[in-house]
Amino acid sequence: MNVINTIVDFLKNWKDVIEIVITLLTIPISIIAYFKASKANKLQNKINEIELKLKQYEQEKMEKEKEEANSSCVEARVVTIGKGKHRMKVWNSGNITVHNVSARFEGDVGIIIMDREKQPFEELEPGKNYELVVVTYDGSTTKFKIITEWEDINGVKHQKSQMGDLKY
Repeated sequence: MNVINTIVDFLKNWKDVIEIVITLLTIPISIIAYFKASKANKLQNKINEIELKLKQYEQEKMEKEKEEANSSCVEARVVTIGKGKHRMKVWNSGNITVHNVSARFEGDVGIIIMDREKQPFEELEPGKNYELVVVTYDGSTTKFKIITEWEDINGVKHQKSQMGDLKY
């Protein structure tokens, strides 16, 4: 009986020892799992942040493309077509049809626009242009500002100022 009691006591103690060993083994496993989960959460947060920035960039890009698709711009340049002969070329470099287009020189530059009856040009489609005959004389400046004015499809008036020059 003593032997059986000793064996039973030993098994009870062994059971306690096994429980303690298992408990001690689970602590480092739990710590490792905690740090791996923490690292995974940080990585997921970075991924979420990058996705948010990407969505914002895509939205800004779409808005910019939409604005560009509805943008209007009219430009003008004086071109030499022969010795002493010049034309002012006015064109729609925007993406929508514009109305009531006109071009003029800023101030007195000594250059005369001869066919003023063409202006305002009622409607100018994207990529299209018209020309005005300009006459220069001695004392005309070689550098000047050209002012273009137009209305977009909503009737909003626009103006653009740009530098020009004459080549003789």
